[in-house]
Amino acid sequence: MNKLSLLVVLFSLGSLTACSHSQPDKVEQINHLNIPLVLPGEKPPVVQTSHIAALYQRNKEQIDKLTNNIKVKYLQDATARDIFTEDSPIQPVYASLTKLEQLEMVNEQYLKDKNEAGLSTINVLLQPLMEG
Repeated sequence: MNKLSLLVVLFSLGSLTACSHSQPDKVEQINHLNIPLVLPGEKPPVVQTSHIAALYQRNKEQIDKLTNNIKVKYLQDATARDIFTEDSPIQPVYASLTKLEQLEMVNEQYLKDKNEAGLSTINVLLQPLMEG
């Protein structure tokens, strides 16, 4: 139950992130993501471990690719002042990177739990971000 409480708190804090500046499109999409909380049923159906591992790996690769693309596209010219200035236009970029990090943590938890439904939900959530 503690894991569930921690996940709910993380998701709640992550979803409170907002800003008033215009944001880059991909960053804005990521900032508006709702990280899926999919609890496995009491007795999950038997799913091949290779299928679960493949879903996890696909999600991980997509999250890593998005993270790297955002860093290259938006943070190349960032200064220390940009990072620590509260109303900096770079702050939404860091918020999106934090959201991706949270999504990666949930992806890892779903792998440990062998939660195929959760891994599939993350995969579906990432598809629109990968297509643009």
